[in-house]
Amino acid sequence: MKMATTSLLILTLALIAGCSNKFDECVAKEKESYRSRNPGASYGQVQTKQEEFEMLCSSFKGK
Repeated sequence: MKMATTSLLILTLALIAGCSNKFDECVAKEKESYRSRNPGASYGQVQTKQEEFEMLCSSFKGK
């Protein structure tokens, strides 16, 4: 499980570094932070927080 989590983190960071903006980076970091605080959270649980993460990162929208 830890290896899968590490692989997911590496993939996420690679995608962020490749072609994203500050808003997308912020949302991805919020998701990773949530996952680290809630290691048992399913994909669906993380996705239900998407709107909250976007609100937290709204200051980066359009930059």
